[in-house]
Amino acid sequence: MGLPLLTNYPEIMKTIIRERSLAAGLPESRLPEFTPAEIERIKGTHDYFGFNHYTTVLAYHSPRLNLQDYEVLEIEVEISDKVETVADRSWIESGSFWLKITPFGFRKLLKFIKDNYGNPPIYVTENGISERGEVNLNDLRRIHYYETYINAALKAKTLDGVDLRGYTAWSLMDNFEWASGYDEQFGLFYVNRSDFNLPRIPKASASRYASIISCNGFPDPASGPHACLESDGKMFSCSKTIYRKLSSSQQTSLEAQHLFTCLILSLCLFSPLCYRFNPPHKPNSPHKPNSPHKHNPEP
Repeated sequence: MGLPLLTNYPEIMKTIIRERSLAAGLPESRLPEFTPAEIERIKGTHDYFGFNHYTTVLAYHSPRLNLQDYEVLEIEVEISDKVETVADRSWIESGSFWLKITPFGFRKLLKFIKDNYGNPPIYVTENGISERGEVNLNDLRRIHYYETYINAALKAKTLDGVDLRGYTAWSLMDNFEWASGYDEQFGLFYVNRSDFNLPRIPKASASRYASIISCNGFPDPASGPHACLESDGKMFSCSKTIYRKLSSSQQTSLEAQHLFTCLILSLCLFSPLCYRFNPPHKPNSPHKPNSPHKHNPEP
């Protein structure tokens, strides 16, 4: 946890951890104590605030939880005392039981960091949504997720004054997700693991995300067509064509080389997956503050 680099641990956090540590039989708090000189020395030595974010939960006080439950609940509630969480049933679900689509919480969190820690430069190092079950290349839920979350980030920057420098989507392609293995897919690209060559196949969200990057935001449809959208939907024709060749029994070494070249070019174009929150050029400006993206629910 990097809070001491920004200010110091909150008093309530230090108190709760100390009480829980003593209740668990420890001689002192599990949270390291810093001297005033140490706090002064390291305060402000950070370069930026980087964090991963996926969803939001509602937290509430639960009197049935006791301090002696410390070890049992350590993983679940960590530093919290008598706290439980719940999700609103109206929130759109994902392929992970814990992940709901809550872009309003993303914006609130960004503003919280600004208001409480001196508005440091912020880089969102992971943000994305999972799906489960049969692969659907027309992943509209993921498109909705990225549109609303990126728009919430734009609001945090343009309306709330958050010093947001960068955004990274998670993830480029479906991969091994910890204890969930390959059951949960976060990728913009589907990986066909039944094929020895493991071809990467773009989902619809890959094209949509690429257009958001190209436009550096959400162009206003009322202002007419934008050059940044001209290649939308056409950017992955190379990999799709090569995938069909790969499935052919007549594949040759030349086709394999062509496949490799196209995949490398595609990955080079989109592997950064980093949306830059710099003021866009006039023709490619994001939605005006008073005209948010139509899919973004107001907090």
